[in-house]
Amino acid sequence: MKKTVVVIFIGLVCIVAFLVYKNLSYEFNFDKGIKDTELLSPSGDYTAQVYFHYYGGAAGGVNVYVNIISHTENNVESTVYASDAKSNFRIEWTDNNKLYVKNVSGNEDRSIILTIGKDIYDERGKACSKYKISKKYSCYSKKSKNIPIIN
Repeated sequence: MKKTVVVIFIGLVCIVAFLVYKNLSYEFNFDKGIKDTELLSPSGDYTAQVYFHYYGGAAGGVNVYVNIISHTENNVESTVYASDAKSNFRIEWTDNNKLYVKNVSGNEDRSIILTIGKDIYDERGKACSKYKISKKYSCYSKKSKNIPIIN
């Protein structure tokens, strides 16, 4: 009986440790796919890179990721935008540290203005639920309210 309790206790501790690890160590970084657009910020401090990732073959779709390379921080690359790609997609800098991502198709609009180093957008919201991300960034998702967009 004592051995069974010990085994169950150790199993529960392992499961909790795994869940804590997955939540605290999550990185919002994507660099796979086809690199498309590169756009230098007006100040030259950042470069925005667009990646398209095709999935599912003939019946699949396309995901789009926008990464920022910070030239003031040893060219560190980090993802700031992840979404399903819509038919009308483009990026443009509105300021030295503000990136406008337009991602629209019909009634579906995933457009947003992101302040680099402060905001990220993850359509599925997976990143927004992670402790490490939520402490560092304002995280927006498809379900978010008050998304900073341009009309």
